[in-house]
Amino acid sequence: QRCAEEAQPTDTRTPPPPPPWLRIVKATAMAAKTLAAGVKPPHLIYMSAWFCPFAHRATLALQHHKTHLTYEWIEALGWEKRVASDECVQTAHENWYHFKAPELMKWNPLGMVPTLVSEASFKEDPSLGPLTPAVRESLVAIEFVDELVRGGETPIMPSCPYERARDRVAAEAVNKTVCSKYYHVLVRQEAKEQREGFDALVKGLDVFGEELAGGPFFAGRSSPGLVDYALFPWAHRLPVFEHYRGATFAIPRNTPGLLAYHGWLKAMESLPHVRDTCPPWADYLAHIGRYADGSARSKVANAVRDGRDAHQYDDDKDDTSH
Repeated sequence: QRCAEEAQPTDTRTPPPPPPWLRIVKATAMAAKTLAAGVKPPHLIYMSAWFCPFAHRATLALQHHKTHLTYEWIEALGWEKRVASDECVQTAHENWYHFKAPELMKWNPLGMVPTLVSEASFKEDPSLGPLTPAVRESLVAIEFVDELVRGGETPIMPSCPYERARDRVAAEAVNKTVCSKYYHVLVRQEAKEQREGFDALVKGLDVFGEELAGGPFFAGRSSPGLVDYALFPWAHRLPVFEHYRGATFAIPRNTPGLLAYHGWLKAMESLPHVRDTCPPWADYLAHIGRYADGSARSKVANAVRDGRDAHQYDDDKDDTSH
């Protein structure tokens, strides 16, 4: 999945600065010193957006393997509030992207994050290595980072091809049953529709919890893998429901699967390399308010307003480049 919190056409306005809490780039560069002397680690240019859970997936993979690569973060998206121009938006204002980095549009014309590019390709310098295509789509990015460093010390993907296939299916399942429903609860403005989305999301979490197989991570793993990183950015953000929709939208603990899910979330958030990737809560609450009041104009928001699930957005039908 790409982050459908996508960009607008190129303009000349000032790009958003990297958020002040973003320390992970320097930390990654320092960690690479642990590699064998004389071996240059892969260096990536990472076009991202601090608020985007799709991009968060790639950040988790990069931090998982932070002792085996380095990367440069380009904050690629920025927002602007405008007067409402479409009756489908039930507020007096709309929120659009006013900025997308020119580097992002060069390497991903759809303006989607995450987008990863090798140093050689970004600089168009074959002396730094082969000129390779950009890596797009968040689930693909997780696997790519793991493959790039050959699994590092603690692989994200299993060595068994059957288990890899299982994990890919499970990652797609949580993407549809949990991650997509997140936007349904926020963007839809009718209480009945919000509750339907929430109930479907909780059911997806229940199934995920049952598949932890004793955990602490998916399928009984002792360290996070593809499915864990696919779900975590949304799991971390789910408490926004209580802020914008009320206490009855807290994730329950009334089944074995949901109890297991809560244990998994605690285990994930206890890991320093995971915890350090999470944006400040107050900043994220302010950001996601654009979705909670229905004013966000993104491909995901447009699809959900149209009655589709977030993962069913269409690059043409839900285009926001106007």
